Amino acid sequence: MLYEAPNYDTIHIPNMDSAFKIYQSHWRKTLVPWWTYPLNFPIFELNVLLEGVQDVQVGDQTFEMLEGDLLIIKPGMRRQIIGTREKPITYFTLHFDVEDYMLRTILIQHRSGLHRRDSALEREIRVPFEQLIHMLQHNRGQDMRHPAIRLKLISQLFSLFAILGSFNETPAEHGMDPSGNIIAYRMAEQIELAVKGGSIGARTGQIAKRTITLMADELGYSPSYCYRVFRRIFGMSPQAYMSNMILHQSRLELNNTEQSLDQIAAKLGFQDGLHFSKQFKRWTGCSPTAYRRKHMEFQFK
Repeated sequence: MLYEAPNYDTIHIPNMDSAFKIYQSHWRKTLVPWWTYPLNFPIFELNVLLEGVQDVQVGDQTFEMLEGDLLIIKPGMRRQIIGTREKPITYFTLHFDVEDYMLRTILIQHRSGLHRRDSALEREIRVPFEQLIHMLQHNRGQDMRHPAIRLKLISQLFSLFAILGSFNETPAEHGMDPSGNIIAYRMAEQIELAVKGGSIGARTGQIAKRTITLMADELGYSPSYCYRVFRRIFGMSPQAYMSNMILHQSRLELNNTEQSLDQIAAKLGFQDGLHFSKQFKRWTGCSPTAYRRKHMEFQFK
């Protein structure tokens, strides 16, 4: 443990434990006709149309994408390219997943959907995206798995994720204090610590209420105000956020097939593997064993 004298001027970098995964991502110039079968991925998709026009169906919605448009599809949504008006297109697609639950929630609540060219997000993302495309074309024909190239790709991708994960809506538009965003993020951080510390289990309501009360007292705001800013940022109550995060963490733990259900249950604060299995099936409709099987099938497709 490092000792810091009181007179040190220190700027701390917060502890971070996050992982991004990239799957089957590519730049492509198509032939005619071009369409895809309906697909349903448990991950995010970012699709940018570089040339042409394409019609994309996402769930029950159909989007006409024009040159420069950006489409972000959240996990679990059925998606299909219906057609390209009998002309070739050029596009870039990024399939990715992120373990950071706070970032996942922001992406789903505030980034999913169609963003037209010259929209606020498209303008923000344009430069780092063009740099990424330039890098892909510059290294075309080379082994992208080479450490030097791969690290450069990671750097470019993190620039994109940093923009996608930012949420700069003006709080004043909602009658909120500018510090409201920070309050919501700090509350989410406390919930994450409680979930990963295994101190919750099935007691989400009790823990969420205590987290809100303590945070409100610490920051000098009323609990009702904290509830409002949290729901505005994350689109749900702190209790719902906590329940969803336990489910998310359960899935991450199940992805490690070397862990037994009893070990996972102990990590997450459940009495034993049997209680955890019952709760997981209540959440998802499938057993932990069935979930593991589906995950392995997706990994090796």
